[in-house]
Amino acid sequence: MTAFRDAIGAQPAILQAAARSFHEAIAEVDLDGLRYGTLVFAGIGASAHALIPSVLALRAAGRRAFAVQATELAGPGARDLADAFVLVSQSGASVETVAALERIQGVPMIAVSARGDSPLARAAQAWLPLGPAPDTPVATLSYTATLQALGMLCGALLGEQRRADSIWERLPEVAYDVLDSSRHQVTELADGFAQITSLDAVGGGPGRASASETALLGREALRLPATGMDTREYLHGPLEAVAPGHGAVVFGRSREHALATAMASYGAQVALVGDRVDGVPDGVAPFPLPEVPELAAAILQILPVQLLVEEVATRRGMVIGELRRHQDDTKVG
Repeated sequence: MTAFRDAIGAQPAILQAAARSFHEAIAEVDLDGLRYGTLVFAGIGASAHALIPSVLALRAAGRRAFAVQATELAGPGARDLADAFVLVSQSGASVETVAALERIQGVPMIAVSARGDSPLARAAQAWLPLGPAPDTPVATLSYTATLQALGMLCGALLGEQRRADSIWERLPEVAYDVLDSSRHQVTELADGFAQITSLDAVGGGPGRASASETALLGREALRLPATGMDTREYLHGPLEAVAPGHGAVVFGRSREHALATAMASYGAQVALVGDRVDGVPDGVAPFPLPEVPELAAAILQILPVQLLVEEVATRRGMVIGELRRHQDDTKVG
C-alpha cells in the first residue's frame, strides 16, 4: 500500500505521466458527440468533487454543462437529461457510476478512470485514462489526476487544446514548487489544527471542488466531523457554528478573505489558500499559490491541504489509510 505522505510527493511526476497518457488517448477518441447540446458529468465521492472546475469552464464558454451525483442517473428518464455524458470513477468500479451506464445507453458517453479494463471503461463507448498509478486508500494522486484529465478533456471540447496544453506541460513543476513552499507553513499550523474538533472547508468557483475534497479528507483521514460548502451558501447560516475548537480551510479571493478573517476572530483555526492571500490578519494562515488557469487551480489548492492533513494525523498519532468503516457495496467486484 502506498503511504499517504509518499503519494503526496509523487504527484508532480504522476501528473506528468498521466498527462502524456491522456494526450495520446484522446487523439484516438471521437469527441464529436460531446461538442454540442447539453453535457452531463457524473461521479461519486472524490470523483464528483473533481467535476466542478470543468463544468464551470464549459458554462463560462457558453456550453450547457452540469455536474451530478451518479445516483441521480439511477432513475427513469436519466437518458433524457443530456445529449451526452461523461462518467468519472477513479477506480472505474464505483457501483453507482457503473449502474448509471444502464440508464443512459444510446447516447454519446465517455468513461474516465484509471484503468481501461475496469467495469466502467469496458462498458462505455470510449475510455480516457487519468493515470494508472495505484492510489492510497484515502485518495491523493488519483484526485489530482482526475482534475487534470477532465481539464484536458474540457480544453479539447472547447477547441483550446493547443493553448491549454501549456499549463499541463508546466503543471508538474508548478505543483512541485507549491508542495515545497507549503511545507514550512504546514509545520507551523499543524499544532493548532491538531486540537480542532470539527472542520469546515469553504470555497467559491473551482474552490468548491477543493472545499468538498478537503471535507472528505477531514473525515476519512482525521475522522473529524467535516463539511465542504460553497462560499455563498456558507454565509447563509452555517457560519453560526464557528467557535474556538473549530478548524477552517478557505479557498478563494476577496469574499473568502473577509470570511477567513471573520472566522479567525470567532476563535477558529483558519487557513486561507489561493493566489491572492496578501494582507491577511494575524490568526489567518496564508498558503499563497501561483495564478494559473481555473481548470488547474483546484489541483494546486488541494496540495497544501494534503500536507496539512498528513502533518495533523502524525500529531494525533493516526495512520492515514487505516480505514475503520468498510462498506462491501460500493465497488463492483
